[in-house]
Amino acid sequence: MRFGNSQPASIGGDTARRVLLLVGFTGLLRLALASVIGLSVDESYTVAISRQFALSYFDHPPLHVWLVGMWRRLVGNEQPLLLRLPDIAMFAASTWLMYRLTASVYGYRAGLWAALTLNLAPVFTLNTAIGILPDGPLVFFCLLAVWCFSRAVLVPATDPHRPSWMLGAGAAAGLALLSKYMAIFSVLSLGLYLLICRRRLLATPAPWLAALLLIVLFTPVLLWNYTYDWASFAFQGSRALPSELSLQRAVLNVAGQLLYLLPWIAVGLLLALVHAVRRGVPDEVGWLFACLAVPPIVVFSLAGLWTKVLPHWPAIGWLFTFPLLGQMLAGIEHRRPRMARRIATATGGFLICVMTLTASQAATGWIERLVPALAKNDPTLDFLDWYGLRATVAQLGLGRRGMIVATVSWIDAGKADYALGGTVPVICVSLDARQFAFMHHPYSLSGRDALIIAAAGRPDWLRLAGPYFGRIETLPDIRLTRAGETALTLHAAYGHGLKIRKD
Repeated sequence: MRFGNSQPASIGGDTARRVLLLVGFTGLLRLALASVIGLSVDESYTVAISRQFALSYFDHPPLHVWLVGMWRRLVGNEQPLLLRLPDIAMFAASTWLMYRLTASVYGYRAGLWAALTLNLAPVFTLNTAIGILPDGPLVFFCLLAVWCFSRAVLVPATDPHRPSWMLGAGAAAGLALLSKYMAIFSVLSLGLYLLICRRRLLATPAPWLAALLLIVLFTPVLLWNYTYDWASFAFQGSRALPSELSLQRAVLNVAGQLLYLLPWIAVGLLLALVHAVRRGVPDEVGWLFACLAVPPIVVFSLAGLWTKVLPHWPAIGWLFTFPLLGQMLAGIEHRRPRMARRIATATGGFLICVMTLTASQAATGWIERLVPALAKNDPTLDFLDWYGLRATVAQLGLGRRGMIVATVSWIDAGKADYALGGTVPVICVSLDARQFAFMHHPYSLSGRDALIIAAAGRPDWLRLAGPYFGRIETLPDIRLTRAGETALTLHAAYGHGLKIRKD
């Protein structure tokens, strides 16, 4: 199949309007959700480390940190909804790209179904589409790279714009790698596709110039890692190191992937992918999407056997099964239109219910009042902003007295730094301090007194903090409230004389 769409333009215009309505409707839902829940642990951490510009960062490449850092300075406000606006807008653009990519090779209805199902999969519509995370830029630029790549390889060899599209693919792939290391799967998959299906293109300058452009855009990450002894690469690489074999962990990993996609959507995606693999190389479009999808899905599913894998890691592979699912659903719609639409409507209603319950629980905690046993395992507490910490800091006069805030976990450090708005230096006295280990010169804060805080779930906080201070005095706990009731307790202490450790 070659690039192009032979369907009437009137159908395309009508379908495009429906996709725009989808983008607008889902965007409004995300705005509503983003306005009532605080920042998650990872979001707070990202905002905190964005206060200091760096060529790259410990956990991830820098693009999402640069983005929120520039946006925060531009709007002059750190309200969660405002900070999330770029990511919400970026996913709206990703939905449009999914539609255009799929429609260009499988038809307008397939494009509509691909865009719709992308917005029905929780791992994308709730995580990628709202969170201040690397996943938003990763998805957008990977889709853009594949869109440009398809324009370059699925057109006649005489097309004069072919080299330009290939360069566009290289630039977008470089920005994807600048977003998250997972993009390496998409980059290598595109190279594999060229090697198998378009070997003659490798004899032209365009793919090599695209690769050079990609490397240039990724240079900040290389420079930062070179400066800090390849710390980020070593950290991410260590997560793949084998531990004990566990079939149970692997099964839970796969189950988590299915849950993050919704099981019935995941089954459809898997069936569509299997059909594409079976058709093989002769189906050049299906083979392109299979090359992009199979490696990360298989690698991370198998990796669960020997190490811990988070269910959203293979999402970059599942992303490129949606065009295949779109094609399959367009065929089902043609034969049984009511069934396909009813399933989509029911799934949308289910997601809206989940969003409503999550948002209301995060804002008020009403569910745990009905079922008190759930209070100790309330995942929505991750979205509780620690604004109550401000009163204690003001009472102690930290800024006036030159004091700092110290934590024993990068998670607590991120939450504290975001809540305090950068008004007081926040450090993490831990061997796993993540980017906080690089934010202050080791001796610049030596000798300072500190307010030490730790979430109540860390019983060993005093033991961990003890070696870093000359003397520690415990203080009354800090109670963080939600809807007027205590939701989270922070332990607090006064640390005298910060000591810099050699290890």
